[in-house]
Amino acid sequence: MILNKLSELETESLMRKIPIIGREKGTWLLQKVKEMNPKKILELGSANGYSGCILGSYGAELTTIELDTKMAHEAVTNFFKFNIKAKVLVGDATQLVKELKDSFDLVFIDFAKKSYLKILEDCVRLTKYDGLIIADNITMSGCQDFKGAIMNHSQLKTEIIKIKDGLSCSVKKS
Repeated sequence: MILNKLSELETESLMRKIPIIGREKGTWLLQKVKEMNPKKILELGSANGYSGCILGSYGAELTTIELDTKMAHEAVTNFFKFNIKAKVLVGDATQLVKELKDSFDLVFIDFAKKSYLKILEDCVRLTKYDGLIIADNITMSGCQDFKGAIMNHSQLKTEIIKIKDGLSCSVKKS
């Protein structure tokens, strides 16, 4: 199982204070990936690739955006190590997401919390019908406007997952 293979990376990440989703949320995320078997995934905020390895562990094509060049290079190294098909874009996700034309089965948001709301409509546009938009850290103070928006969005059916500082899982309905 990918989470067991990632245990060394998890330990190293925590020691270095790299913000990763960790095993508990990772287990939930892996279950979602198993259930839906997505073919194309977009991740906003790669860090060192920990969550991207989980997202891509069933063979999906992963596109991930990371602002920090050093972290992006670490992510590339980890994707190679764990045999993940990934394209890493380096830059500001709030800008790069506007340029994307593909559609995705799953979008995972885990970057600058105060920017979640700025990219919501782009994420909805890029998500296929019945696809998922999952956001991490949803109960943190910087995410309250985003949380309100997804709970009341006409195209989304959203549930809040109460693991640590929370996740949201929205299904695109129209």
